[in-house]
Amino acid sequence: MMMGPTLWGLDVSSLLMLISGVFYVICAIVVYRSYRTEKSELIGALLAFLVYQSVSMFFMGVEMLTHNLLYGNIAGFAVILGSAYMLKFPLSKFSAGVRRSVFFIVLIAAFGVIAWFMQSIELQKQLMSFVLWYDLVVNGVIAGGSIVVYGLKVRENTLRAKALTGGTGVLSCCMVANGFMLTGSMIIGSLVGFLAPLFILGSLKLGKKS
Repeated sequence: MMMGPTLWGLDVSSLLMLISGVFYVICAIVVYRSYRTEKSELIGALLAFLVYQSVSMFFMGVEMLTHNLLYGNIAGFAVILGSAYMLKFPLSKFSAGVRRSVFFIVLIAAFGVIAWFMQSIELQKQLMSFVLWYDLVVNGVIAGGSIVVYGLKVRENTLRAKALTGGTGVLSCCMVANGFMLTGSMIIGSLVGFLAPLFILGSLKLGKKS
């Protein structure tokens, strides 16, 4: 069953998700080049965001087109796995041991959550709704919010520009886009999600100019 308008016989929101997935990969490659020369917690968090979202969006689009729950399961696991890396930024003030412990706890929890949803077809159908809420709260409110708060507090202009603009990109995708999707506005949510990486790429350019 189609979820909205179609283009070339295919669901528009599904196509947007597929295109967004490819776009996120391209943006991740660009950010990775910056990360190689500036291995900071901030750039690492933004890179993790782009990588997990690229996988999630692409496979969400595939699931919407094929109605095969396997692809949705892959997308959901990517989000939960990505949160393990995203949460390193809010915990950056803690010791490496604490961050490592939290990382592995989230990984174990990710496997546990996915395993629980795999018990039946009905549970698998509920996975994506759970993942959207999880992404909104953990990667959006907690991780994305901490990036913005960091930008508001830091005094160095370069870091402030990167954090505020990059954090806006994370918030726009994890909170705004997911919010639209949860209310059934798939096309608007897909469009907002597609535009999110532009904020992150812009943050790198702003950082260079500051």
